Amino acid sequence: MKTAAIYLFTISLFFQFSCSNTQEITMLRDISGDRSIYELSPKEPPEYRIKPADILYLKILTLDPEINEIFNPSKTGNNNQSSTAQMYGSPAGQYLNGYIVGNDGTVSVPIIGKIEMAGLTLNEAEERLKARAEEYLKQPSVQVKFLNYKITIAGEVRNPDLLYNYEKNVNIFDAISMANGITDYADLTNILVVRKSNGTSHTYKVNATNRSIYSSEVFYLLPNDFVYIPPTNLKRTRDNTNVYSLVLSAVSTLIVVGTALNNNFF
Repeated sequence: MKTAAIYLFTISLFFQFSCSNTQEITMLRDISGDRSIYELSPKEPPEYRIKPADILYLKILTLDPEINEIFNPSKTGNNNQSSTAQMYGSPAGQYLNGYIVGNDGTVSVPIIGKIEMAGLTLNEAEERLKARAEEYLKQPSVQVKFLNYKITIAGEVRNPDLLYNYEKNVNIFDAISMANGITDYADLTNILVVRKSNGTSHTYKVNATNRSIYSSEVFYLLPNDFVYIPPTNLKRTRDNTNVYSLVLSAVSTLIVVGTALNNNFF
């Protein structure tokens, strides 16, 4: 009976103190050996094209301050930088003050009217906006940027969240860093990326533990991508550890009590 109790207690300790293999949570672990330099050549970042429901930041500047106030209300305050941050520094401000691409693919700009933007890259949108502005204004300078470049990251990261990106490109490693890194139970060999294109969701699996990730078409993320880092099998085992421990503890207690009673009465 005592042997059985010790055996059950040993199993309980095994479940309680099992830990992840460090290789399972090591990125690019195939980069090793004596070489100090590896050539890592990711594909060219994809050009994201404007879609309906995108939110854009449009800036049109001319030599006329009064005209500038019409197109750029954030420039009317004494502190231009502070005013811009107040208007566009939050998702709510971006939604209220940005230019939303309608279902017909257009944005409505004061004086200039509707401009077709859907299907264009940012550079192409700037060219189209400038060409239209030149019909009404003298020597305009224009700028077009995304306000809703957001990525969702979930699963085994320390801070699952909706991430907003204001850089030109962001990749999977950037997204993981923005989420404060991975947990000890992240399965980096089966990262899932869900991307919508033409109304259809496409799923991709990538392996962040070796250099193959650099050749993936989803290494660079696009607006509205969803990134999920699944748990390892060990995570599911550890989730049940408390249950196993309680059951084993109860059984061990019954065995000890039974042994004591047996010794006392027999």
